[in-house]
Amino acid sequence: MLYRQEYISESTLIGIWKIEESRDELLSKLTHYEWVDVIGTIKSQSRVLEILAARLLIKRLTGEEKQVFYTTSGKPYLVDNSFHISVSHTKRYVAVALNKTKPVGLDIEQISEKITRVRSRVIGANEYIDKNNELVHLLLHWSAKEAMFKFLDAESVDFREHLYVERFVPDKKGCFSATESKTGKTHQFRAYYEIEKEFVIVCLEEQN
Repeated sequence: MLYRQEYISESTLIGIWKIEESRDELLSKLTHYEWVDVIGTIKSQSRVLEILAARLLIKRLTGEEKQVFYTTSGKPYLVDNSFHISVSHTKRYVAVALNKTKPVGLDIEQISEKITRVRSRVIGANEYIDKNNELVHLLLHWSAKEAMFKFLDAESVDFREHLYVERFVPDKKGCFSATESKTGKTHQFRAYYEIEKEFVIVCLEEQN
């Protein structure tokens, strides 16, 4: 079911779908079955549900079904080029970000202690982690860097060396700045985040 949808900026719309339906229930809400025939080749039923939920979420956000293709690197795009798009999923949730005029990056992550195991590969020497909110702060850094990675669609990106989250203290929701040094263009981003009971979500746009 639709969990939430909102504009996080003037031009970026995000939506979150909580997967409570069966495969057949999700399929019954779609018309163009041929656009999701790839699910017949996928063994993981959880992945099938994510694909179908994402298609339904896009339909809800745009008002019509959209055909989704993927680049060779796996980045999704709409065949009609009506929106820039970013898609993410975590346990039982799928998120989509749409923007008509500029690319976006999105990531949603289940709140879990697993992030602490990879801290040394994610957090740079000059990045700040609030000791009073360590777990969610680590997750927000990870999520922001995943969103930047999707935005850049570049090879050999080192999360610790090439992606940087500027100092901020996490609240329930808010914004922070981030930059990348991989492409030579030094993109600067404005990242919007929210902390929910089960997940964190970060969506970013490039600053003009």
